[in-house]
Amino acid sequence: MNSLKPGTWKTPITAELLAKAGNRNNAMQVVGDDLWWDERRPSESGRTLVISQKHGDLLAEPWSAASSVHEYGGISWHGFIKDGAPHLAFVNKEDQRIYIASLGSEPVAFSPLPPAGEDHRYIEMVYINGEIWCIRELHASGEVTRALVAVSELGIRILDDSSHFYGHPRLAKDGSHFAWICWEHPQMPWDGTEVKVARVENGELVDPRVVAGGLDESCLNPEWGNDNELFFISDKSGWWNLWSVTLDGNLRHVIEDTSEWGLPLWQLGMKSMVALDDGRLLAVHGAVDNQKLIIVDSVSGQGKDVECEFNTFGEALAQGNGSAFIFASSPTEVSSLIKIDLQNGKVSTVFSKPLPVDATYFSKPYQITATREDGRPVYGIFYPPTNPEFVPSEKPPLLVMVHGGPTAHELAVISLSHSYFTSRGIAVVEVNYGGSTGYGREYRNLLRGQWGIVDREDVIAMVDHLITAGEVDGSKALIRGGSAGGFTVLNVLVNTNRFAAGASYYGVADCTALALDTHDFESRYLDSMIGKYPEEEALYKERSPLTHSENLTSPLIIFQGLDDKVVPPAQSEAFRDVCVAKGIKHKYFEFEGEGHGFRKASSIITSHEEELTFFGEVLGFKPEL
Repeated sequence: MNSLKPGTWKTPITAELLAKAGNRNNAMQVVGDDLWWDERRPSESGRTLVISQKHGDLLAEPWSAASSVHEYGGISWHGFIKDGAPHLAFVNKEDQRIYIASLGSEPVAFSPLPPAGEDHRYIEMVYINGEIWCIRELHASGEVTRALVAVSELGIRILDDSSHFYGHPRLAKDGSHFAWICWEHPQMPWDGTEVKVARVENGELVDPRVVAGGLDESCLNPEWGNDNELFFISDKSGWWNLWSVTLDGNLRHVIEDTSEWGLPLWQLGMKSMVALDDGRLLAVHGAVDNQKLIIVDSVSGQGKDVECEFNTFGEALAQGNGSAFIFASSPTEVSSLIKIDLQNGKVSTVFSKPLPVDATYFSKPYQITATREDGRPVYGIFYPPTNPEFVPSEKPPLLVMVHGGPTAHELAVISLSHSYFTSRGIAVVEVNYGGSTGYGREYRNLLRGQWGIVDREDVIAMVDHLITAGEVDGSKALIRGGSAGGFTVLNVLVNTNRFAAGASYYGVADCTALALDTHDFESRYLDSMIGKYPEEEALYKERSPLTHSENLTSPLIIFQGLDDKVVPPAQSEAFRDVCVAKGIKHKYFEFEGEGHGFRKASSIITSHEEELTFFGEVLGFKPEL
């Protein structure tokens, strides 16, 4: 092995490889005797395809199944059988209309053209007696409203419009009842939601009523079992666990577990539990560094983990014909679509994405715990420098990655994007700071009223821990993050001098501007994380990195999508202007056609190469690109 300065190690993991291998799968569905799944391809300008195991790609260019509901989208397609043949319904990215296609046919518009001046968006579709029942988001006259609707060739019927937000529409197996979750501003779905149930009579929803949930209970993922028992995920116990409710209102905590069975509903349609045809349940649960699949007897409440080599599972489950399916990863597998035989519990692989380079170039992550001065733990996922051809000639630089959300978390999973840095000799740590999910509601609530304080303090605690442990060179600490993670990056840089440089991807710079100019889904998010606006306007100003920008001394590279509706470009432009005014080393990149998160191969390549080069200029190394 060669001893060489960290950052200069030669590696086959390039930015071009990241973009090429960056196809992302999300949902899958059993359709008749076939299995369908989706795939987002950066190489095709971020287009989302639907793929059949039997027939291949079902959507030719330029079609793309991508809803813009909540700006983040989610499950944007649905397969169903009509007249004995499989059909695909999908929301087309370009115009947000619902289209339907049979195999081999050109998609035909199904939802009507919206009236002039209105924008109609759809998501989470269910085919019922010739209609598509789904969630519609309506933008008109500067207002955003949502409803459960039935779409047909005759037009649109409103099924329910009594709530501002909807999710998880589910028809009972016998067709007699319909369930969904809903919530209102200023709640977010991880704060508090209600589970509602209504009778289905003559194609209408009758007598809708709340059967679970509330302002301080987050209920997700309702699924109908046998005998019209409704199973769902609730954090009533302090952890997202499995519960059920009968039509007569009998609530039951099916399994009590001090681990999470749910996940934050950033994209509609995400689910970590499914009711099986035989009455049992299949779910994902466990720690962020060791998730498990579990099969549960819904009557006894007894569960048994499925034995398999995977420790991280996707955000959607499907089942049918005696099998269940989910995307999974492991310390050696980037992503696989796996099949669970529901009769014997055996796991097999439908397809597995091969590692684009030898496994020895990938860092093997593991969870670490730092302790703050007040004694509270801070969790992180550490990726040590790893390259079979090199050993460090000195302690490595540290790149701190701050996840977005901020109500989210990072898992301990093999990662091409992390190994882009670790295979060059740079240590990486993902900080699951207070407010992150995966550690119970109490930990998740630590950011309430404390955004900009707790996340910043937890990042520093993690850096101090790694320095004290002798893992990294504390004088060569770097930090990067996107969205809310970008906010923490900027906040850390203007409040401390601990970092040699930072990278902000569409980061929040001005909390007041965010409260006044963002999309509807998150427009009241800051009520819980900072305070009510405008009543707490002074606090919004105090928490804003832009307010303290005169303290910025660290070099900064900024990336921004010009079509971003979540964090508009003005936020990034403000910090670019600060760097210019202060004469601070910086670079600024903006990308046309990109929103909140980059989908195009060209954007992914440019941002990674420019970021690494920028860090090298600051720390004194020239990376191999």
